[in-house]
Formats: sequence, C-alpha cells, structure tokens
Amino acid sequence: MFGRKRKVEDVQTEATVVDESVTELDEVDATDADELDSDLDAVEPPEAPELAEVDWRAEGPFDYDEVELGHDAVNRIDLGSLIVTPWEGLGVQLQVDEATRVVQAITCVWEESGLEVVLFAAPVSGGLAHDLREELVEETETAGGKATFEDGPFGPQLKRVIPQPGPKGEQLFHVSQVWFAEGPRWLLRGTLLGEAALADPADPKALPFVEFFRNLVVRRGGKPMVPGEVIGLKLPEGVQ
Repeated sequence: MFGRKRKVEDVQTEATVVDESVTELDEVDATDADELDSDLDAVEPPEAPELAEVDWRAEGPFDYDEVELGHDAVNRIDLGSLIVTPWEGLGVQLQVDEATRVVQAITCVWEESGLEVVLFAAPVSGGLAHDLREELVEETETAGGKATFEDGPFGPQLKRVIPQPGPKGEQLFHVSQVWFAEGPRWLLRGTLLGEAALADPADPKALPFVEFFRNLVVRRGGKPMVPGEVIGLKLPEGVQ
C-alpha cells in the first residue's frame, strides 16, 4: 500500500469521519451464549520460546520511520500521531474530549461490527501490553465476566465475555477481542466488537478489521510521556 520494508496489498479507500462513539455493536443474546467458550480461563499460558521470537509487527502496524508515504494515490486520514487507511464504506468515528478537542480514540464501523483503536505511550523496554492485559482481566472478573487468552494475528489476544442486562430485562453478553501491538515507545490497542468479535480472524467478518489494524501507521514523536498515557490524536482539517 505504501513504500516500506515489507509488502502489503494495495487498498483503495474512502471514508466518512464522524465525531461520535459507537454503541450496541457488541451485545449477544443469552440464547447465543452456548456458542461461546463455556469454560474461559483467565490465566495466560506460558509463551513458547519460539513464539517469543516472532516479529508480530512484520506485516504491521508500522512506525512512521518504517514506511514511505505520499508516493501513491491511496486515500488516508492523518490524525497526527496516527495515520489510518480505511476502505470504501467504512465509517470512522472519533471519540473527542469536548474540553480539549483532542481525539482520545477512533472506532471504525462496518456492517454489524466495529474496531476501537487507542494509542498509548510505552516504555522503551516494552512490556506495557502485559500490564494492560492484566488490567482488562481484572476489570472483566470484577464485572462478573470471563476472560481467556488466545493466539491472535498480533500475538496473544484477550477474549472477554461480560454479562449485561438487556432493555427488556433479558440477559445479554458484551463480547470483544482485544489486540495489542507494541512499537518504538508506543502501543496500539484494538478492541474488536460486534459480530466480528465472535468470529475467527480469518473470517470475512473479521478479516477486514485485521487488515485495517495492520495498515495503521504511528507517528509517535519525541515528546516525553508517562508509559500507559493515551497519546491524543488531532481532528482532520475541516472536521467540526
């Protein structure tokens, strides 16, 4: 898609940017709960030595210094610290702090699924992904849900199933898959929601979001930041 050390398939893109957040993408009726893992384990299995040596970012997401942009006709959205490449028909929603007008996260919506992306500052030594996973496991268990670690397209991913009451008192479940990608002093967290969260990464419902996440480009900058702090994004020009 752009000049870089690694090759990724070209994508022609177009998107609508909306200043709002996504809702009700990730609820599953209790009648579908049998299709979920009935015995999810919140204990992360030891990582095999060969997996520890895998470069999970070999195909992206990328750091800005790893790519060459501007030499093609691909339509991208520049959010300052993050550059995204949506596909035609994808809705890109920005979660904005009304006081500062700083974008805290983006959520991409397509059909009955969505992907929330948050960019964090990370230590040079890495390890932030492990800490964030543990925090999410604790939050899940506190909410009465279950969490498990699985092999994902970007390394170990977290699957969360949290019970929620429905509008008519029925039992629903909030289901998500959480990805982590660590780069030079930054970390991207992607939370897959809706129907895609119930699917395998190679499933047609999930695969477009996997490719979208791979094609993200982070422009971290040299500003000192506390590890774990959210890196704010900028509103594109012309967006109110």
